[in-house]
Parts: sequence; structure tokens; C-alpha cells
Amino acid sequence: MNKKSVVQVVAVKEFRDSVRNFWLVTGSAVFALLTFAILFGTAAIGGNFVFRPFETVMDSMTMIGVFFIPLIAIMISYDAFSGEYESGTLMLLLTYPISRVSLLTGKLLGQGFALVLCILSGILPVVLLKVVGVLPYTFKEIFEPLLLFFGSGITLGVIFILLSYFVSLINSTKGRSLAMLMAIWLVVVFLYDLGLLIVTVAGDGGLSSKVLAYLMVLNPTSAFRMFNQQEQGLITIFSSARLELYLLLWVVALFLLDSRIFARKLY
Repeated sequence: MNKKSVVQVVAVKEFRDSVRNFWLVTGSAVFALLTFAILFGTAAIGGNFVFRPFETVMDSMTMIGVFFIPLIAIMISYDAFSGEYESGTLMLLLTYPISRVSLLTGKLLGQGFALVLCILSGILPVVLLKVVGVLPYTFKEIFEPLLLFFGSGITLGVIFILLSYFVSLINSTKGRSLAMLMAIWLVVVFLYDLGLLIVTVAGDGGLSSKVLAYLMVLNPTSAFRMFNQQEQGLITIFSSARLELYLLLWVVALFLLDSRIFARKLY
């Protein structure tokens, strides 16, 4: 079996396992419901039912994506290696003539594509409501923001899948992997920006806005949020191209790190 076939077989297997995963199915349904809630909730904020500018809708979807996309990515991949090690599946796989890079790549492709379906579930309600004539926005008005949200959301999700692989590789049990990843998710999604806010307020403006912006963008979830807000014209701090390149560099760095750890791992 050639390398391409190995990657394809592993990817298909991981995709099927992910589709059967309770968290992916539930997460996709919740994401779609949240999108409906955002669309109609923002329209009802003023006391009269009027759809707000699409930038407002996308900003709310971006904030939901910051919390939700990393969480789903973690839940479908936290046991990618530690879980298979516990069950003995990983030891069996490594007895076959399969390179570890191929195994890692196949897992990433399969679980990454499963995550794509989840992100699509959060976007499709907007498209469907536009098709049936409920939303007042034009297709041109919604197409580019949704496409950019989709692309950047996939990048953010892949970052957290690769981060999950790293944690799964350094732990021997899936329970420990999940506990560590949930702690990381809590820090990255909730506590990081809150900590920066506290430092800024406590320092009585000691941090300049430029320094604060650079500290914020170190966090990939903040970079994702800033990228989409920049495209919506809500902020102007970094160029969108630089933010997307930064997120892609996270993907490359984490993949190389996972590959190195997996190659040196003795089972």
C-alpha cells in the first residue's frame, strides 16, 4: 500500500469515527441553533423585530465561533492517540508498515473534514433563510463574510485538533488528555483576554494599545476574532492577510511539533 493510500484509509476511518461521535453531532446541531438564535435575537434587540446590519450578525457569529469551534475540535480529537493507546489499537497500527507521519496526516484529514461539517452547520442557516426569502440581505452581502468565517474557522479548528494531538501524545490516558485540554480551552478562550484586561486596568494604561494588540493576537482565538472583525470593518489593527498567515503558521508549527513527538515516542 503506497503512502497516499495509507493516508486515505486512515482519513476515511477517522472521519467515520468522528461522524459517529456524539460530540460532533450534538455540536453541529447546537451550532445551527445558535445561528438561528443570533439571526432572530439580534433582530429583536431593539424591541421591534428588524434585522440588523449583517456586520452585527457576523460579529455575534464570530464570538460564538471563538468559544465553540475550539471546543468541538477538542472533543473530536482529544483521544486520538491516548485513547487508541489505552485500547491497544495504536500498538496494532504501529506493527503495520505505516509511517507515523502518514498516520498523523490521515487522522488530521479525517477529523479536520468532520470539523468542516460542524462549521458548515453554523453557516447553512444563514444561506437557507436567505434562499427562502426570510433575510433581507443580498447574496453578495453575505457571501464574502461567510466564506472568510468558514475559512478562518477551519484554520482555528485545525489548530486545536493539532493541539489536542500534542496533549494526547504526551499523556497515556484519554481522561488526563481531556482534563488538560479543557484547562487549556478555559485559559485560551476565557481567561487570557480577561487577564490582559485586568493587567491593563491595574496598570492604569501602562500598556499601550499597540502592545496590547500584539499580546492579544498571540492567542489564536483572538487572532481569529480580530481577523473576522477586521473583515467586517469593525476594527483596524492588523492586516487580514497577516492575521491569516499567523494562524496558518500555528498550523504548520503544531504539525511539525506533533510529528517530532510522535516520531520519538516509544510505545
